[in-house]
Amino acid sequence: MFFRPILATAVCLLLLAGCGGEPTATQLELVDLARFSEQYDGERVSTTGHVRSHSDPEHYWLEDDNLNRVAVHPDSAVESLVGQRVRVVGGFRFSRESGRAIEADTVEVLP
Repeated sequence: MFFRPILATAVCLLLLAGCGGEPTATQLELVDLARFSEQYDGERVSTTGHVRSHSDPEHYWLEDDNLNRVAVHPDSAVESLVGQRVRVVGGFRFSRESGRAIEADTVEVLP
């Protein structure tokens, strides 16, 4: 009888552990994503940079002082933050045809 509450608690804890949500993001500099793009393709990443844009066609990206760049999708995640330094967390993808991009889950403005 004593073991039933303990067993029930252990089962609940195991179930909760399996519901961890998003995997932890690997923190990387833009230079790392530029140099090792294929290695991080499909990974959840966190990186920082200044938001830049171009109007024709309209698109947005993160850029560091050395002009390493990664596109940010969707545009709406950063379109109001052009010129600001931000941290973006999301899924990274790379292809030789379309380049480097992060599908932003979260965007945080940095000081």
